[in-house]
Amino acid sequence: MGRFSNFALVFARLVIDENDFGVAPFLVQTRSLETHRHMPGVKCGDLGPKFGYHTKDNGWLTFDRVRIPRSQMLQKFIQVGRDGEVSIEGDLRVLYSVMLLTRTQIINNTSSALQHALVIALRYSAVRRQFRNISGQKEETVLLDYQTQQFKLFPLMASMFAQQFAAEHMNKLFRQLMKDIQAGKFELLDLCHHFSAGMKSVFTQNTFDGLVQIRQSLGGAGYSAWSGIPNIIEDFSPNPTFEGDNTVMA
Repeated sequence: MGRFSNFALVFARLVIDENDFGVAPFLVQTRSLETHRHMPGVKCGDLGPKFGYHTKDNGWLTFDRVRIPRSQMLQKFIQVGRDGEVSIEGDLRVLYSVMLLTRTQIINNTSSALQHALVIALRYSAVRRQFRNISGQKEETVLLDYQTQQFKLFPLMASMFAQQFAAEHMNKLFRQLMKDIQAGKFELLDLCHHFSAGMKSVFTQNTFDGLVQIRQSLGGAGYSAWSGIPNIIEDFSPNPTFEGDNTVMA
């Protein structure tokens, strides 16, 4: 958006004669194909680097009285005639399915991120020895034998399994919803919306906080990038924010 794109797919409210027909997609040219300069009334730029999710090149975009031809409205489901008459085909609630798909994928990713970090943490804790106890043992104590280490890692392992089982249930519901939508039935849509919003909020927050705790449980080894833990944290960091901020989702 900020550097290279010449067109934007813009979702905006369709209002005709003060009648609001909801959100519809429009194809809007943002730059000249000859000079690559911004089109009149268009301003956009790059949002710069982020904490994680570096592969996504986010930008900002504003419009000031930008006029586009009617042909640039994507009219598969909503058609606007030259006289301003609007006709709608199908059920616009189907648009929510895309959002639900993304949230379902995020829910699946939470257990995967915890699994990845826990394998590293538990393996390290099973071989790392640190300090002798008061019983006079010859070898230092394995890190995983300390109750404090167990209290840090074992509840997160339980959460990982719980989130995985819940994600499998959510996947099943979503697949059934897709079958129902093809038959024109939307009874599961409300339930899937609530489940996906709640699970997305709780699971991503629990996972992100858990990843930070895992890193702290491994001392200097966890702080080292070579452990892989910092990279997992950075890669997962956008999840509590995108596809619905967790405060709003909760």
